[in-house]
Amino acid sequence: MKYINRLITLYQTEKPEVTSENIAAALAVVKKLKENKQDKRIEIDEEELYLSAERLVRTWEIENPFVDKKIFLDMYMAFDTCITWEDILHSLSSKTNVQIPKALFHEFERFLIKNTESRQTILIPEVEKFIWILSEIVDGYRGYSFVITTTNTLIYNIVKELFAPYDYVEVIRAGIYDYEFVARKFDIIFAVPVFGIRERAREDNPFICREYELIAVENLALHLNSGGRLVIVLPARFNFAAGSVRELRSFMQFMYQLLEMGQLPAGIFPNSGIKTILFAFSTGRTEEVVVKKYGADPDELKKRSVKTLVVEDETFVFNDELAEMEDWDIDRIFAMQDEEWQRYEASEVKKVELGVVAEVFRGKTINKKAPNGGVGVVNISNLGEYEVDYEKLEYIEEEERKIWNYMLKDGDLLIPARGTVLRVAMFKEQKYPCIASSNVIVIRPKKELLRGTYLKIFLDSPLGNKILNAKQQGAMVINISYKDLKSMEIPLLPLAEQEELAEEYERELDIYQKAVEAAKTRWKNTVNKLQRRI
Repeated sequence: MKYINRLITLYQTEKPEVTSENIAAALAVVKKLKENKQDKRIEIDEEELYLSAERLVRTWEIENPFVDKKIFLDMYMAFDTCITWEDILHSLSSKTNVQIPKALFHEFERFLIKNTESRQTILIPEVEKFIWILSEIVDGYRGYSFVITTTNTLIYNIVKELFAPYDYVEVIRAGIYDYEFVARKFDIIFAVPVFGIRERAREDNPFICREYELIAVENLALHLNSGGRLVIVLPARFNFAAGSVRELRSFMQFMYQLLEMGQLPAGIFPNSGIKTILFAFSTGRTEEVVVKKYGADPDELKKRSVKTLVVEDETFVFNDELAEMEDWDIDRIFAMQDEEWQRYEASEVKKVELGVVAEVFRGKTINKKAPNGGVGVVNISNLGEYEVDYEKLEYIEEEERKIWNYMLKDGDLLIPARGTVLRVAMFKEQKYPCIASSNVIVIRPKKELLRGTYLKIFLDSPLGNKILNAKQQGAMVINISYKDLKSMEIPLLPLAEQEELAEEYERELDIYQKAVEAAKTRWKNTVNKLQRRI
């Protein structure tokens, strides 16, 4: 790479404000022209050579990376023919948000169909995510045919040049989020679709969901041959979200064969804090599903160089059990094996979805603060272990009619939608109106069905914590959707029993807090007394 770094330095000297795509385009154009010039003895016609570069740029349908002829000629003369197409492709890797670790691809490889009479076809969509391991994959499986796709025009041209000598590799421009993006089916599909973006597809798209990663799983599954396998990484939200996501889960469970799902370790993808799951689907019907939890060396995760994934826990679940659960919560599947969960499931206590017995909504976005305003704003920093810290509230000035739907009521539970610590705080009505900020989720129990204190007792319990944590989308930081919380299952005792538990909790909490305050005061007085003696 020292030759390529030399050229990059040269290019940046001439054109300081450049991207990795500008540099890769310049290198690709020069390399192609060098390859086309067979006879080195022929004197270079600089004008004709630059015109050739412009024609190539138009043929490739990319932006001309050269500001003028001088930059082009400087790079052309300095270019070393030992620079490969793979080197140029690697120079682009910093542009992509996600690069698939080799350790993860080793898990993908387990699902290759081997020892078959016919040549199997492997689809690798969005090849930019496989840049660092692409040649190793293609060279390592010469007995297979490959179809490689990208929507990036520059990457398409570079990869096409890289694999020009390979008669078993086809490179096409196509997007996996477009219906019928390619008119064929495949035996193996390896995919890591885009996830964690807010943008969604149009409402009139032909798929069940609008999220692009979920469009990908449905669309790619449609392109499986009989007996084919789709190995795909999806955000953990796919396992538990309600609405159209639940509909898609059901569709995939009953229209395809769910072979395996494995929870990947936090940090497997650098620059992404989203929890992810590795799935394997095939054609046929789901019967028995292997469920795994993967781990990795913490130092490797920090250095963003995961070399090995280790299966830390493994079990299985039958299709009918999965159907009864209504979600694919991996933590819950493993929890089902411990005694506490089994007692909970076996108990005759009624279980309901939280959205049935409570309103769940997100707080209001605050644009302008007003220190002397009349409306208190509860932020994440105000959420304590038991209650809200009202002394440190921020304030806004706003007409009550404009915030009426967001005003907090006595007994509301508040939890962070984002952050690093998961706390459940109880709101007590103040003399002034209060609202929650948009980073806080409000749970408002329906008084005829649920008591807030009772719900807090459950959510703070080890079992409640497991269920609440399972709704997180974030791997290293909290990222909870209020919509997903609505589908969370909770035990619903009769109202009289809820009130009995709540009264005892509040009574004992009051005793505890007074004891703590008295101990703090005594300690402070003792320290002051001792210091005065010095």
